[in-house]
Amino acid sequence: MDPNYIQDIVPEDEFFKDVKQDDLIVVIMGMTGAGKSTFINDFFDQALAKVNHGLRSCTKEIGVAIGNLPSTHKSWPSRRLVLVDTPGFDDTDDGEFEILRRISVWLADVYQKEVEITGLVYLHNIGHNRMCGSSLLSHNIFRRMCGANAFNRVVMASTQWETITTRNKAAGPIRENDLKEFWKKTLDEGAVYMRVGGSEAEDERRGGTQRVIDHILKNHAVSTRIQEELVNLNKRVKETDAAQELTETLEKWLGDCQIQELSEEKEEELKKISNEPGLLDWVKGLFRLKRNPDTARVEPKVLD
Repeated sequence: MDPNYIQDIVPEDEFFKDVKQDDLIVVIMGMTGAGKSTFINDFFDQALAKVNHGLRSCTKEIGVAIGNLPSTHKSWPSRRLVLVDTPGFDDTDDGEFEILRRISVWLADVYQKEVEITGLVYLHNIGHNRMCGSSLLSHNIFRRMCGANAFNRVVMASTQWETITTRNKAAGPIRENDLKEFWKKTLDEGAVYMRVGGSEAEDERRGGTQRVIDHILKNHAVSTRIQEELVNLNKRVKETDAAQELTETLEKWLGDCQIQELSEEKEEELKKISNEPGLLDWVKGLFRLKRNPDTARVEPKVLD
């Protein structure tokens, strides 16, 4: 009997068909612009993932970059390493439910094939001068996807230090301390904080990616909460802890705005409450996904 999450798969989804039982799989996550694709390219020292320098999201689907570790690697000589590139939850074209669905079914498919991942890396652009609501949402969804069992296999990393060290050297440490405080619960529960880069030099960025992956590779094999929910507990994506987090957050934002329909006047009211890019689109998407405006719970239509 097929697991229930199969109902959430769409024809456009692409899966890791060449996955091997002894693959070392590291999932790279973070918001749009955090440098996920750059991280992968820096680690392998070649352009395997597409990098975007514009305002629109670059990574739309789940992508994998594959390479073999050196024969001299102290823990995993000559083993195949797979770095997984994922779209951010603040994607410029696709809504948060769709991104969650896409990543979740990919992870479930790997787990269904009895392959566990080695760890996860969550990236944040240190050049951002404030922690906005979308940053909190992305981090909280990531936490729910990981689950307590996986936090000791997680690295929380800051990136793109070159964007601030050339402008304002004092800003870096201040933002870094704020970021650690923002991530405190995740770090207290076993995740490790690391810095990727610190100058414009490519070799320093590359060294940062090497340190992150080396830390991940100290251990092997973990199942995330989202994988266990979809495969072991036979849930649909909309029934998972991560989907619950997303729904509750969007509903709270909607409640804070005290609006029931998006007239032009109320769109302006929403804009005044937050000037955060993308928030208005998120709430518009929430309205599109509501089955009934009188119900307290909201379920994503795309997942039905």
